[in-house]
Amino acid sequence: MQPSLYAGLALAGGVLITASLMLWLYAGERVYVDRLLSAIAGCF
Repeated sequence: MQPSLYAGLALAGGVLITASLMLWLYAGERVYVDRLLSAIAGCF
């Protein structure tokens, strides 16, 4: 494995976490949780 691969994965993970936090702050905790639960319920 090359170090650049790990760096890329870490960067992608950081971007996903940051985007999730921004969405959470923007939409509000309750709305975000409701959407998350709806998405999970939709899978079953």
